[in-house]
Amino acid sequence: MASFKTSFAQFVTILFFSLVLAACDGDNGSAGADGAAGVPGPVGPPGPSTGSGIPIGSTEKINIAVSGVVISAGGGAPVVSFALTNDLEQGLKDLPAGDIRFTLAQLSAGSGGGSSEWQSYVTGTSNGIPDAQADAEKGSVGTFVDIGDGTYQYTFASDLDAYSGGPVFDGTKTHMLGIEIRGQAPISSNGIIEFVPVGGAPLFERKIVDNDTCNACHDRLEFHGGPRTDVDYCVTCHNPSSIDGDTGNTVDMKAMIHNIHSARSDYQIVGYGGSVHDWTDLVWTQDIRNCQTCHEESDLNTPQASNWRLVPNRAACGTCHYDDGDPLNGSNDYMIENGEHPLDLTLTDDTQCLLCHGPDSDIANGAVRVAVAHEIPTQAASQRFQYNIEGVSDMAVGFMPTVQLSVTNPLDGSYYDILSDPEFTACGGGASRLQVSIAWNTADYTNTGSGSAPAQPISISALPCFGAPGSTPVAGSPGVFSVIAGTAIPAGAVGTAAVTIDGHPAVDIDGTINRIPVLNAVEYFGIDGVDAMARREVVDIAKCDNCHKELSLHGNNRTDNPQVCVTCHNPNATDAAQRVAIPPPEGPSACETELGFDDSPIDMKYMIHAMHVSGEIGVPYNVCGYNNSAHTFEFESPGQVANCEGCHDRGTYYPVDPGTVLGTTIDAGADLSTPVDDTVISPNTAVCSACHVSALASEHMIQNGGDFMATKMADSTLSSTGVETCALCHGEGGIADVEEVHHVRDFPLN
Repeated sequence: MASFKTSFAQFVTILFFSLVLAACDGDNGSAGADGAAGVPGPVGPPGPSTGSGIPIGSTEKINIAVSGVVISAGGGAPVVSFALTNDLEQGLKDLPAGDIRFTLAQLSAGSGGGSSEWQSYVTGTSNGIPDAQADAEKGSVGTFVDIGDGTYQYTFASDLDAYSGGPVFDGTKTHMLGIEIRGQAPISSNGIIEFVPVGGAPLFERKIVDNDTCNACHDRLEFHGGPRTDVDYCVTCHNPSSIDGDTGNTVDMKAMIHNIHSARSDYQIVGYGGSVHDWTDLVWTQDIRNCQTCHEESDLNTPQASNWRLVPNRAACGTCHYDDGDPLNGSNDYMIENGEHPLDLTLTDDTQCLLCHGPDSDIANGAVRVAVAHEIPTQAASQRFQYNIEGVSDMAVGFMPTVQLSVTNPLDGSYYDILSDPEFTACGGGASRLQVSIAWNTADYTNTGSGSAPAQPISISALPCFGAPGSTPVAGSPGVFSVIAGTAIPAGAVGTAAVTIDGHPAVDIDGTINRIPVLNAVEYFGIDGVDAMARREVVDIAKCDNCHKELSLHGNNRTDNPQVCVTCHNPNATDAAQRVAIPPPEGPSACETELGFDDSPIDMKYMIHAMHVSGEIGVPYNVCGYNNSAHTFEFESPGQVANCEGCHDRGTYYPVDPGTVLGTTIDAGADLSTPVDDTVISPNTAVCSACHVSALASEHMIQNGGDFMATKMADSTLSSTGVETCALCHGEGGIADVEEVHHVRDFPLN
C-alpha cells in the first residue's frame, strides 16, 4: 500500500509540472533594453611585443597617440595605453620612463554663476605650500611598460583618492589626460584625450580657445622648456586650484592669460628655478578690447568660445578691470575679482554678473552687455567708408596726371561729398585728411624726380586744408572728384605707376573727434600707355592682422594695405629728411638729441625684419619720423622670427635676382634728389643682415657676392664689386634651402 501511495504522489507531481510547462509554451517576446554598462574591468597585462619599433633617439619628431585610459570603479589607478611614432608612422621604442610625464584633470560645472572648471589630480608644493600647484606625474613614479613596438602602457602611482590635492573622483564627469616628453626630439602635440571613465563620449566640454587661434600670432606654442604645446594641455594644470606659492597669484588660465596680455602692473609669477616673470612692459599688438581675436566663435573646435560674453564672471573680468591704485585716471578703480563693483555693489558670487552684462540685459539700454561694452567705435565707424580710384588721365612723361576719386559708404552705396560733409572738413588738428599719391615704378619704387626727397611719391591733398586747393567735383558724376598732380612725371620714368589713396575721415564719437582708419586704395596705370603691371605680392595682410587685427599707422593714415606702404618704404628711401637741425626755440628736435643726423634705411624689406627681430638679437632699430620725432624699436616679437610664412606668402622669401630687385640705401648722401651718391647694401644681403648680424654671417655674405658698401647708378641699379650668388645654395631646392634651414614647414599653420 505504501508503495502505491508513493507512486501516485510521484505521478501527481509529474503531471503538475507538465501542465505548468505546457502553459509556458508559445512565441518568444521581443528582447528587453540593454542594461546599464558595467564598470570597466581591470586592464590586462600588455600583449607580447612584435619587436618592430625603432629607437626613439633616431627620430627628429615624436607623435603621441593615446588609445585609451581606463579608470576602474571608485577611481582606481588610471591605466594609459599610448603609441609613439615618427612621421613615417614607425613605432618608437626605448623611451626612458623618466623622460615622460602625465597630467590628468576632471571637469566640473561652474557654481554661483561662474564658469566650468578643470581641476588636476596631480599636485605639488610651491614655495613650501603643499598641493598649491597642479603638476605632472613622471613615468618613473608609476608603472611604465615599454612593449617594444612603439606602444606603451603607464599605470599611475596611486588610486585617484590618494592624490590629496585633487578633486573627488566622479566617473560620470569629463576627464582629460595629456602627455609631455622631455630630453628627446620635439613632440608634435601633447597627446590630448578627453574621456568619461564610466564610458561614452564626453557631453560636457570646456573648449574656449584652441591652438590655431594662439599659433596665428605665436606661430608655435612652446612653454616650460618646449614640450608643452597644446592649449588643452595647459588647462590641465592652469586651472582655478593652482597658485604661484611665491606671490600668491593665481595661475588659472583665464586669469593668467588676461593678466599677461593686458600687462597688468601687479601680476608676477615666480617660475622654475626662481625665475621672475613680469609682463608689465608687454604691449599687446592690438586693442585689448578685441576679445574675439582669441575667443573665436566661428571656430567649430571651440564651441564654448562665446563664454567671453555669455558667462561673465569676476575671475575673468577682474583681470582687466582691477584697481590699479590710481584714483585719478578714471579707470580701473575697483577690484572686481574680489567682489568690488561700481555703484557700491559688493558681489559674493557671479550670479548677478549676467543680469547686467549678459546678452539679454537691458540695463543702460544694453550698453553694459559684455559684447557691447567691448565694441571699438572707430572700427565700427570704419565700415562706413571706402576709398575708390575712379580713373586716371595724363599718366605720361612731362604731364601732370589727373586722378578721379570717390569715397563711398559700402553699407548703402552712397557717396560722400568730400568738400562739404563734416567727416572731411574737420581740418583743425589734421582730423580730416585724404591724400592721393603717385609712385613709380612697380618693378621697384624709386620715385626719382618726384620733387619729394628722398624717394617719396608725388602727393596731392584731395581736401582744401592747410592751404591746399583740394579737389574739384567731376561734372555729371555726383560724388566723384578730381585732383591734378603738382609735379609732372619726370623724364626717365618708365613702366607702371601706382596711384594710392590714404588718410582718415573725422567722426565724432561721444563728443570726441576721432581719426577713422580706412583701408587704403591702390590701382596701377602704365606710364606712356604701357600695359600696367602690379607690384609683386610678398606678404599677406591677413597674416599681419593675425597679430595686429588692424594695421593702421602714421596717425591712422596708412591702413591695412602693404602695397601702399611700399610706395614710400622703398629701396631708395631713408629718414634723411627728418635728420635735420632745428634751431631754437622750436629745436633741437628729439631726432637730433636722441638719434643724431646719420640717416637710417626705411626700405620695407629691411625695416620690417629689423624691427621684428630687434629684441631677440639685441640690436635696436632707430628711425626718425613725422615732425622729427625719434623712435627706437627693441621688442621681442610674439611669433617666432624663423617662420618666414608668419608674414610671407609661400615661396616669396627666397633670394631675389639682384639684377631686378634694388639694393637698400643706408645713407642717402648729400644730394637727396638722386641715388648716385647713396651708400647701399645689395638686396639679399640687406634682408638677411637685418636678422643675421654676427661678423661670421656678414663675412659669409661678402664671400658670396654680398656688398655692404655698394653704390647706385642714376637709374638706381646696383653698382657693386660683387654679384650675389645666394640663390645657388639658399634657393628653392638648394643645399641650404631657406624653407628648410628655417624649418618653415614645421610650424603648425604653414
